[in-house]
Amino acid sequence: MGYFGDIYDVSKSILTGMGVTLKYFVNPKTITTVQYKRPERRGEGELHEVPHLPDMHKGIHYLETEECIMCWQCANICPVDCIVIEGTRDGEVEGAYQGNRANLTRFTIDYSLCIYCNLCCEACPETSTCIHMGKEFDFTSYDQGSLVKNLLTDEKFTKEDLRFTTNAQSKIEELAEEKKRKAAEAQAARKAAAAAKKAAAAKKAASTPDTPAKKD
Repeated sequence: MGYFGDIYDVSKSILTGMGVTLKYFVNPKTITTVQYKRPERRGEGELHEVPHLPDMHKGIHYLETEECIMCWQCANICPVDCIVIEGTRDGEVEGAYQGNRANLTRFTIDYSLCIYCNLCCEACPETSTCIHMGKEFDFTSYDQGSLVKNLLTDEKFTKEDLRFTTNAQSKIEELAEEKKRKAAEAQAARKAAAAAKKAAAAKKAASTPDTPAKKD
């Protein structure tokens, strides 16, 4: 369309937008904006509106902790690596949250990275199906560090939570080393038993006299 055609298109879009703004300015009652905040009373009894959320709305996650088997499938499939899971299936950790044969010390989602793709929920195995996207959407903050949610407590991930996970990590590593040690001992015992069985069979074969061949 050329230079003047571009000017016409831009001018038309600006005038259209300003016309909508002027219409609402003259008659503000026609504005259909819904308040962003969750329903809560402010001032003198003012009640914020509840937005309509469809059944397939992808909101803030929640976790059924007792169903979690700590398989890391949700964290592994996350395209932005916003899920962090820590814990163990090797034993008890004091203060940990009890999952399905698992002790969870951390399960967080960083909402400064999350793109609400729902892949984590789809990856959750049918035997667990513990992570879901709910209808909560208000997780605002002035501090980016406060946008990390602790799904084990349904609250923001705090410095106390971080301190607990850091301290629990040594116990998790200790349990992992204990499991490796027991596995190595069991393997060595199996090898020793197999060697003893083989030696006994060889000794028995050596002590048995050869049967003389029959003459025709």
